[in-house]
Amino acid sequence: MIVTWLGHSCFLLESLEGLKILLDPFHEDFVGYPLPAVEADIVMISHDHMDHNNVDAAGSNAQVIFGSGEYSSLGLKILGIRSYHDEKMGRLRGENTIFCFWLDGIRVCHLGDLGHKLSRDQIREIGHVDLLFIPVGGGYTIGAKGADEVMGQLHPALAVPMHYRTGCLAFDLDPVDDFLKGRERVVRQKELHLTKEDLGGEGRVVVLSCPAAEGAADR
Repeated sequence: MIVTWLGHSCFLLESLEGLKILLDPFHEDFVGYPLPAVEADIVMISHDHMDHNNVDAAGSNAQVIFGSGEYSSLGLKILGIRSYHDEKMGRLRGENTIFCFWLDGIRVCHLGDLGHKLSRDQIREIGHVDLLFIPVGGGYTIGAKGADEVMGQLHPALAVPMHYRTGCLAFDLDPVDDFLKGRERVVRQKELHLTKEDLGGEGRVVVLSCPAAEGAADR
């Protein structure tokens, strides 16, 4: 699997067989920097906010997955788990969908804009996690402390932080450094090439780079 961070909470995953999955693509004018042109087979939208719901960014042929429930698309089984964008059961910012699926033998979980600790039922539904995409920037989601708590609930082999302050972001969030403080197993990479053989241990963090998010797209 190849994982590329396109900024904010948006990732492009490509399987060994070439299946392309786009997660939470954003509207450029809302987020503040460009989203590269991609053609995906499947696009998953965690909730209907402008920094997560740009379905058209996946191309005209992408199959759209939105909302909680069980889905089967192009041979991929996807579980959408209902959660909330805040600690008030959605009364402040609405609902959010956590997406879980297996790709190349790796269990992937994208938390979207999770705004609270997970319940026992949600932990049970999510189950085993190899690769976790987790918001860490606070404000509208869990912050560094909340992300630590959720990491402790799910015990992922590998976590990729998202939804934090970058140089070109059009609204204010906390920086990723708040989440990284005190962590020993942290690496920074341009993109992530991952196989199930790479998943030993627990709690490794990979910070991916996105030049556009930092205003360096042409460098």
